[in-house]
Amino acid sequence: MPNLPAQIGMGMTAFTSSDEVTRIELVMVQNLLNTTGKTIYVEQESAIDASTAISGSGPAYVFYFMDAMIKAARAMGFSNSESELLVSQTFKGAVDLYNKNNFSCEEWIQKVASKGGTTEAALRSYIDNKVHEDIIAGANAALNRAVELGQKEKVS
Repeated sequence: MPNLPAQIGMGMTAFTSSDEVTRIELVMVQNLLNTTGKTIYVEQESAIDASTAISGSGPAYVFYFMDAMIKAARAMGFSNSESELLVSQTFKGAVDLYNKNNFSCEEWIQKVASKGGTTEAALRSYIDNKVHEDIIAGANAALNRAVELGQKEKVS
């Protein structure tokens, strides 16, 4: 299950195989898939549904959050192009920083969120509004739908 960033070689693809696939064939498939970004081999076919919920649908979740931040920046007085640059560079920089270090998301949050500061105020709002739980619930809704769609394909 590839995701949209595969178009630019930055995708995330989970794949599996049957017992009939040889080790050589599996390596060939993985090498082919790696041309679209990163890959992960999963033992259980059911993990494909989970990868669909996380990385297959995931770019839309990122765009959804970015869209809200762009709209917030616009409401704060930035032009559309300034808003888009502020948000896209913030996402790119944060992801690159995450990937180049060994800190967890929680550790990075602690590095950014000063006691009584602006980040803490935003995070408190997210916590109070259960944004974290809602994101998890959304991913689970995507997983449930992926399972449903998979069952329909097996029946057809």
